[in-house]
Amino acid sequence: MSDTNTAKETKAAGTEKPKLRKPNFTTIEALEPLSRTVNLVCRVADMQVVMDTKRVDGSTVKIAEATIADKTGCMILTCRTEEQFKLCTKGADLIVRNAHVRMHRGHMRLGVDKWGLIEVYDEKWGYSKPPTEEEMNLNNNISNVEYEEVVDDQRK
Repeated sequence: MSDTNTAKETKAAGTEKPKLRKPNFTTIEALEPLSRTVNLVCRVADMQVVMDTKRVDGSTVKIAEATIADKTGCMILTCRTEEQFKLCTKGADLIVRNAHVRMHRGHMRLGVDKWGLIEVYDEKWGYSKPPTEEEMNLNNNISNVEYEEVVDDQRK
């Protein structure tokens, strides 16, 4: 009887770790403007810095956009941290986890905040392989599609 009491006590104390689930990976073509918890295996096709300015207090703001691609399409990934800048080099194979789609001037951008993760692809995890240079579909850029917000007058 003491075994069941200790099991209940550890659960009550919150020391038991939850069981982790394997991520469900999607393709770039399947992303929509309201997509959340996006997991992708992709390759960086291009990287360019779009903003590198100094603030009044002396700190710098740097934002880069990486074009990532898989076999179904490509889109723009917004990089905001130094770690993301280092990982997103041209030709790098990446795993993007817990990302989300944000709208920027009517166009979709993929973003990774503090809850998300970008890491270098490694075969040991057993996920599908990223596309090769020849397999990347750069013709279907879903970030080029412009969306317009429709206001519903009857919902107030």
